[in-house]
Amino acid sequence: MTQSHMILLAASPLIMWRVYKRIQRLTVRQKSRLWRHWFGVTFLPVALLAMAFMLMAKPPVLACLLAGAAVGGALGVAAIRRTGFERVGSDYFYTPFAPIGMVVAMIFIARVLYRVFEMFTLGPQQTPAFGSSPLTMGIMGVVAAYYLAYAAGLLRWRRAEARAQDGR
Repeated sequence: MTQSHMILLAASPLIMWRVYKRIQRLTVRQKSRLWRHWFGVTFLPVALLAMAFMLMAKPPVLACLLAGAAVGGALGVAAIRRTGFERVGSDYFYTPFAPIGMVVAMIFIARVLYRVFEMFTLGPQQTPAFGSSPLTMGIMGVVAAYYLAYAAGLLRWRRAEARAQDGR
């Protein structure tokens, strides 16, 4: 067992705890925090563009990234339409539509676990590079665009609430 395998094995409990907390957040009422939403709508497009730029020399893989982004964007719009919104005093809360968020999270987790399995069985030298797998890039597109669309939808809701408050 190599040193990188040992590090990954040691980090596994932390990784599993973060995965659990991430999935748990998909099912409970959350306080809307503008900085989180703004972070999503600023960072995720940059990440998608960086991945697309990196894949310019690999058109089939780039096509999978873009197709995944289209699917993720559509899923994000569908999820935001089914999200529960509420305002309590000066605080804003939302309850995500769990089924769509869980599907997106689970396909991402499944792909990460498969890549870890590849690394353990094939070894680091034989494991394909990050940007060479169309499936991985398609899933990255789904995840990034889903969270981008969802964050944009939350910002839109907050803006509409602020306008309604000013209009009273």
